[in-house]
Amino acid sequence: MFGDAWRTMKYRFYDPAMHGMDWDAAKAKYEPLVKDVGDRQELLNIINEMIGELNASHTGAAPPPRGFGGGGVSTASLGFDLEPDKTAGHYRVSYVYENGPADKDWVKVNVGDYLIAIGGKPVKAGDEYWSLLNDRLNRKIEVTLNNKPSEEGAWKTRIEAINGQAYSTLRYERWVKERRQKVDEMSGGRIGYIHIRAMDQPSLRKFEKEIREFRNKEAMIIDQRWNGGGNIEQELLAILVQREYQVWVPRGVEAAGRPFAGYFGPKVVLQNWRSASNAEMFPAGFRALGLGKVIGTPTMGAVIGTGSYSLIDGSTVRTPGVGVYLADQKHTNMENYGVQPDIQVDNSPEDNLAGRDRQLDAAVEELMKQLGGGRRNQTTTNNQ
Repeated sequence: MFGDAWRTMKYRFYDPAMHGMDWDAAKAKYEPLVKDVGDRQELLNIINEMIGELNASHTGAAPPPRGFGGGGVSTASLGFDLEPDKTAGHYRVSYVYENGPADKDWVKVNVGDYLIAIGGKPVKAGDEYWSLLNDRLNRKIEVTLNNKPSEEGAWKTRIEAINGQAYSTLRYERWVKERRQKVDEMSGGRIGYIHIRAMDQPSLRKFEKEIREFRNKEAMIIDQRWNGGGNIEQELLAILVQREYQVWVPRGVEAAGRPFAGYFGPKVVLQNWRSASNAEMFPAGFRALGLGKVIGTPTMGAVIGTGSYSLIDGSTVRTPGVGVYLADQKHTNMENYGVQPDIQVDNSPEDNLAGRDRQLDAAVEELMKQLGGGRRNQTTTNNQ
């Protein structure tokens, strides 16, 4: 298995020179350790230490997928956030997620209500109530609530809880909505805001929809912070690189530019250190095509096309087989490069705690300059 992993990297790694590493010497260095391993994970640890010598992203060895029920603890979500009210001695509902399991006509819960019990078990402020939501066979959970911190007058409701991934999506949608509202406020409705969550087909479909929806905005912020990559940068850039060639004016209907699914006004891209892989190719291509400025912090510097290959025991080795290079005179390798922003702005931990998003502010300010107007509202927005 060790030899298979070594050979897989040797003959599939995108750079035949192995990033300057003597791959035969690496094998000689790590192979003697194999005789002392106690289990598969120890062997994979040795393989990963060897692969780490390449200083490359999109690599690594992993065990076979776990069987049914072999994962970690699964904690359900009720679709609302709670904060402790120490004076009252109970948790209080601080936010109900739009389109979540608690956002239903038959679920009587509002911001400010107190959580009295979950599944009939009393919950006090400071209690680790998450254990009452773990690994449940019945997705519907009985919750006792009250508009005052007592059992008298409390009511019970049943909520069809959601998993962690669905809860994460609700939080994400809230984050995007808050930013879109703030951009609208700061620009007086002149600038649109689109966030690309991942470089995948669902995100592409959403981008196409929102480009059409906001096509009449005077300028556009395209935010791809926290985007871990995928493979749709060509499709995104093909949409943005289009130029208006006609205007259709039906009688009694608003005029529409052609192509219909394009956007032709000023635009910027927001990126940060968590923009990775294909989410680095996109801003690099955006700038190379002269579409606008890039704002934020340098990207992760993890840009290689990768694939996974199975070993004899079902373990896998992730091996990047495609290098990605800028179309400049040096053909700069984007691996370990990090796309530099045109306007560098960072959100500090203090900004995050205070609910400031300086990168978003800078994007609005830059586009308002291009539109010939100052920023109309100095308020800021909650950060992720």
